[in-house]
Formats: sequence, structure tokens, C-alpha cells
Amino acid sequence: MRELSASGRGAIGRPMTIGLMLALFIAALDSTVVATAMPVISTSLGGAAHYAWPMTAYLLSSTMSMLLCGGISFSFGLRRVYAVGLVLFAASSALCAGASTVEMLAAFRFLQGIGGGILEAGVFIAAAVMMPPRDRGPYLGAASAMYGVANVVGPVFGGAVAQGLSWHVIFLVNVPVAAGAFVLTTKFLPKRNVNDGTFTFDTLGSFAAAVCVVSLTGTFSLAKNVLSFVACMVLCVVSACVLVHIENGKDAPVVPMGLFCRSGVVAGFLSGFCIQFALMTCVTYLPRVFQEMLGMAASSSGAALIPMTLLLVAGSNISGAVFRATGRLRAIAGVSSLIVLGASVAFVVAFSTLTPSSIIAFSAVMGLGVGVGMPISNLAAQTGSAKRDAGRATSMAMFFRGLGGTVSTAVCGMLAPAASETGTFTVFCVACVVVLSGLFGSRWIAREIAP
Repeated sequence: MRELSASGRGAIGRPMTIGLMLALFIAALDSTVVATAMPVISTSLGGAAHYAWPMTAYLLSSTMSMLLCGGISFSFGLRRVYAVGLVLFAASSALCAGASTVEMLAAFRFLQGIGGGILEAGVFIAAAVMMPPRDRGPYLGAASAMYGVANVVGPVFGGAVAQGLSWHVIFLVNVPVAAGAFVLTTKFLPKRNVNDGTFTFDTLGSFAAAVCVVSLTGTFSLAKNVLSFVACMVLCVVSACVLVHIENGKDAPVVPMGLFCRSGVVAGFLSGFCIQFALMTCVTYLPRVFQEMLGMAASSSGAALIPMTLLLVAGSNISGAVFRATGRLRAIAGVSSLIVLGASVAFVVAFSTLTPSSIIAFSAVMGLGVGVGMPISNLAAQTGSAKRDAGRATSMAMFFRGLGGTVSTAVCGMLAPAASETGTFTVFCVACVVVLSGLFGSRWIAREIAP
């Protein structure tokens, strides 16, 4: 996979970047858009008993394909894999729109999640294999900002379309956008991995990794009692041990175990986990505070987080620009952690006197810190790994970032089943501990990346 030259990033890079951002946006959007539309969908399809299945199916399959995308792209080339992801995402979106039962919708959402995970990981892998490290900053900043926008736009768009038009539109709109992204991106992405010129696919490793990811995700998103939690955790540990045994010594493993021996790469994984944990603490818990403690309407509670999203977008782009200009990776990671830690401490200190304006202010600061740190996990993983492993390191960084959000959502639900002063104090105390771990781990992130 070749890197684009400085001259080649102009006319070629611009349409490809637009296409990749469009694909990333609809993939990120579909992980949040269904949540507020599910009451309407459930009523329409008559599947109240399996209300959560469509959302859980997408979470499981997208997390799995996100981890495997780097290894599959290494074997078959990013262009082929990304094209398949786009086609699968568009086709399954059309199938979702035509689903006649909740169970059928969940099955199609599982397929859609596979495509969505490929799209999300592929956008970041493209930077790793096509751009010099210092030039990735602005690109990764813009890509990271897409998540912040999707987190706010998704619930609002889903509820508005389901109520005002039809829930089918939520899925149908993906088809033309995916078609446009296909035209703009697949022509320019690398065809093959140039490291060896041969096709090799780690089938056993991919299967073991998939089982490990699904069971780990299920531990936090599906386990509703002690027995199911333990069963999922045991399956996760066993499959992880099998995965390590399979991958050790392989020339082209889907999950290179050697990456866990590189401190800079592991620090990138930890950074992504902690940043996403903090973000999803706000996204999942604060709307409940607005509604359950402060009596705000659902639409108003969603709008109250818009300042957080705007500063997240600004922070991501500022972070990318600063990295491109200075190459200082560790300093940016440290600043991000300190800002997020400060916002978390503010919630802990003021837990009993929170007002709508103070929550908006604290969450906005949180958004800025998260935005500054979002590109760092991928940059640290990519620059800390060997060149041939950059794509797979990127996939793993994406996985750990997603895992941080999954764990955060589960922790918030467990510690604060209903919004309260005590729940706010507890939830953000946990966020402080997690962010402190990320701050400590940032000492192993590379200090500076050369041009």
C-alpha cells in the first residue's frame, strides 16, 4: 500500500476525503439513530419483547468487524474490503427498511453492523497506509469530529424522521449516500498490500477474535444477571487464550500479538478507551440528569449537549492541526487528559448544586478535551507500530475506543439506574479514575513524530 505524495494529495485526496467522511458519518450515525426511533419501530413491527435486539445486533457486529478490518485489508487490500463494506452497508440498509418484524430487523442490522464497522475502521486505516504520519493530523481530526456530530445528530434525526415521516427513511437515506461514497473513494484506495504480493487470510485467528469480541461486548451490553455475565466473561477469556495461541508466530496474523509489546501502541489503545469512556459518560448519563432531575423535555436535553459537540469538533480539528505543525503527540495527549479530568472533577465537586447552565458549561469543556484527544489514539497506535502493522494497529485502536464507550454505558447503567445526585457523584468519580489512567499511560506515547 503506497503513501500518497504531497502533490498527489490535492485533487485526488479531496474527493476521496469527502467520500470517506460521508461513509464514516452514516456508519457512526447508524449506531445512534435507531435508539430514539425504536419506540415507533417497535410499535409498527409489534416486537416489544425484543425491543433492544436491533441496537445490540449492530453494536456486536460493528465492534467485531472493526477489529478484523485491519487484518482483512492487509490480506486482500483496502480497496476491495472497503468496497465490500460499502455495498454490504447499503444493501443491508435497504433490507432494514423493508423488515416486517423486529427479529428480521435485528438480523439485517447485524449485517449492516458488519459493513458499518468496516467503514469506520477503513477511514482511519486509509490514513495509516496512504499518508505520512505528520500529514494525518488534520484528516484524523476531521474524521474524529464525525463521531461527535453523529452522537448528537443521530438521536435527534432518528426521533424526528420516525415521528414526522417514516422510520423506513432512517435506513433508506443510507443508500444514496453510500453510493456517492463508493464513487468518490474506491477508485483511489490501495488495491493490494505490497509487503508480499500474496493473499493470506488468518481464518482461525479471525474466528477466535470474533468470538472474543462478541463475548466481551456481550459481557457489558447483554449480561443482565450474574450467571450470564460470568458465562460471557469465561467465553471471552477462553477465546482470548485460543487467539493468543493461534496468532503467536504467524507471519500475517489478523491480531498481531507483538503490538501489545510496544508501549506506545498500548498507550494509544488506553488513550482511546479512556477518552471514549468519558465522552459516553456524558452522552448516556447527562440527558437523564436533564430529564429526570431537572425536568427538561427530551428534545431540550438533547439540544443542551450541542455546545459539547461543537467544542468536540473544534478540539479535534485543532488537535490535528497542532500535531501537523509540531509533531508533539505526547503533549497533546496530556493536555486532552487534563481538560477531561478537569471537567470530570467539576461534575464531582458540584454534584449537589448542578444547574442546566453549569452542566452545559462542564460538558462543553469535556467536549473540548475529548475532541483534542480523539485523533491521538489512532496516531499513537499507527506511529508506534511497524509500517506493515499500521492498518491492523488502527483497527485495534478503533476496537478499544469502541470498548470504552460500551463499558461506560454499562457502568453508568449499573451505578446509576436513575439519575440522582449520588449517581452523578459516583459516575463521574469513576470517570476521573479512568481518565487518570489515560493520563498516566500517556507518558509512553511518543514525545514527537518527525516530519
